[in-house]
Amino acid sequence: MSSYAWVTDIHLDSLRGEHEIVRFGESIARTGADGVFITGDISNAVSLVYHLSVIERAIARPTYFVLGNHDFYRADVESVRAKMRELSNVSSYLRYMPTVQYTPLNQKTAVVGHDGWYDALYGDWKKGIFMMPDWTQIGDFANGVKSSPGSAVYTPEIVDVNKQKIVEKSRELAHTGVMHVHNAIKAAVRYHKSIVVLTHFPPWQEAHVFRGQPGDLSTTPWYTSKMMGDMLCDAAKAFPNVNFTVLAGHTHGKVDYQVAPNMICHIGGAEYGSPVVQGLFNL
Repeated sequence: MSSYAWVTDIHLDSLRGEHEIVRFGESIARTGADGVFITGDISNAVSLVYHLSVIERAIARPTYFVLGNHDFYRADVESVRAKMRELSNVSSYLRYMPTVQYTPLNQKTAVVGHDGWYDALYGDWKKGIFMMPDWTQIGDFANGVKSSPGSAVYTPEIVDVNKQKIVEKSRELAHTGVMHVHNAIKAAVRYHKSIVVLTHFPPWQEAHVFRGQPGDLSTTPWYTSKMMGDMLCDAAKAFPNVNFTVLAGHTHGKVDYQVAPNMICHIGGAEYGSPVVQGLFNL
């Protein structure tokens, strides 16, 4: 049996220098885990490779990770994913899950994963004035936002938001993640009876909790992925003898949600500047 430490929403760019990042990495290593799961919001696009490299040196054991929305800030999705593919190719320990179908952890268990995305299928995306910083910080959403004259793409100076375009792009990103995880599960269950699913965005409305309260109709669209949840529920039904553990983050609200008899979802709690180990899984 192997053990794996799980961390999420660690926002290493909010720490004060490399020494704090190393200290956090060493705290993970001290758990004695054989490997590490990271479910996104590691840093930002400018610092991501550097911060992952620091963590890799401090932990020095297999680290399976997906990205969150913050990891694409100040860039675009594809350019960041391309860097992660390159990093995975040259790294001894870092494995970006969208670059592989699945990875066996032992004879019983495999890990699959993808960043995913929110898809605005829960809640009411037309309601309220709530806006995600993503829409000015990530280049993929530029055609859905009108910025003030003279402002750059990556600033929060918003004049108008075309939420229909935001939703269309979000669902495109969400669908890519769902299809990857769907195909990965189909392949992995041929040989494994336990599957760990890593993603960033909570796949169920019940898993969206903020400051101890359920998310409201105006924010839930941007904090959940119904597409991912529906696909995972179908997988749980299709493979009743397989146990699924789904790990995610994004909301910073800790939740343990029993989705089905053979599927449980854990959402990690988080605070900026204070990354913690969410738990240790014996697999």
